Amino acid sequence: MSLTVEQITAIKAFINKRGFNTIEVEMEALDHMASKVEELLEEKPNMNFDLAITKAHSSFGIYGLSTLAESIEDGLLQRFKTQFFKELLSYFNSSKILIPIGLAIIGYFLLSQYPQNDKGMFLHSGFLIYGFLLAVIPYSIFRKQMKRWEKRSSIVKMSTLGIYLTQGVFGQGFGLTTKMLYEQGADAFPYVFIAGFVLTSLTVFINYDLMKWGIATVNEKWAKYMPEVAV
Repeated sequence: MSLTVEQITAIKAFINKRGFNTIEVEMEALDHMASKVEELLEEKPNMNFDLAITKAHSSFGIYGLSTLAESIEDGLLQRFKTQFFKELLSYFNSSKILIPIGLAIIGYFLLSQYPQNDKGMFLHSGFLIYGFLLAVIPYSIFRKQMKRWEKRSSIVKMSTLGIYLTQGVFGQGFGLTTKMLYEQGADAFPYVFIAGFVLTSLTVFINYDLMKWGIATVNEKWAKYMPEVAV
C-alpha cells in the first residue's frame, strides 16, 4: 500500500520531535520509517496508524533511529570526499584541465605587463581579488537554492566550504607566498605562481560542480516525499 501525504507528514513530525532535523538524516529516516509502516499496515490493515509508527520506530532497536542517524552522518563526509575526488579526476582525465591552466597563463602575462615596482602589490591583491571573485560567482548562481538548503543540509553546507577555502587559503595564501618569492627573486616563483593560479581556479570549478551535485542530490531525495519544496 502507499501512504498518503498526511501520513507521510505525520511520520516526518514524529522524526523531527526526536531531534533529527538534518535533511539527509530526516530523509533516510523517513524512507526507512515509511517503508516499515507500510509493511505493518499491509500485514494488519486495521492497525492504528500512530501505533504503526511506534512499532516501526521500535523495530530499529533500543536506540531507535539514533543508530541509523549516526550511520548516515558518518557516511556523509565520506560520500562528499568521494564526490570531490570524482570531480577532481574529471579535470585531469579530460581537456577541462586546460581551462585553469589557460587562466594561469593569462594571469602570468598580466603580471609581466605590470611595472616592476608594482608587481608585489599585484601578486598580493591580485590573488585575493581573483579568489574572491571566483568564490562569489558560483554562490551567486546557486544563491536561491543555497539559502533554502544551506542551514539544513550537511551536503550542501559542505559544498560551500570551497568558497571559504578558496578565499582564505588560496586567495590570501598564494598571494602572500608569491609576493614573498618574487621580492626574494626566488627561482621557484614562476612555478609557484602557475601552481597557485591553477589550484585557485580548480578549487572553485570543483566547488561549483559540488554545489550543483549537492543541491541536485538533496532535491532528488527530498522530492520523493515533499515535491513542493524542490527547486
